[in-house]
Amino acid sequence: MKRKLLPRILLTLLGAALILWAAGSLSLALFGERATAAVTHIRREGGERTDGKPGRYTYNISYTFTLPNGEIIDGSTKQIGDAVYLKADGTGRIAVWYFKTMPYINAPEESSSLPLKQAILTAAGIFLIIQMNRKRTVSK
Repeated sequence: MKRKLLPRILLTLLGAALILWAAGSLSLALFGERATAAVTHIRREGGERTDGKPGRYTYNISYTFTLPNGEIIDGSTKQIGDAVYLKADGTGRIAVWYFKTMPYINAPEESSSLPLKQAILTAAGIFLIIQMNRKRTVSK
């Protein structure tokens, strides 16, 4: 019986994590502060993606922004793009959101705004929790 319980617990925790991820991203956009960050590094990760569209790669983008008190905060994000060579020359700027009390929790504006992503993550989390915890009837 305990063996059947472990997957239910793990998938319920995964559902809760998806809901918290969506809520955190949404709260960053609603209650966070906005800053302009300088792109410091762009690195292509691995080889070509195995998506349906050829010539796409995953890029790790590092950025730095300065708080009003002068403290410098580093952040990073991932982005999918084509095979065009990208180089960070220090002139690239992106908008980021951060929490004033915890500036190390930050994200680029396009990933923390109010897109469909939060709704999908929340729906997936709710679906997992409901599916794993509903009463199952035994048929004869």
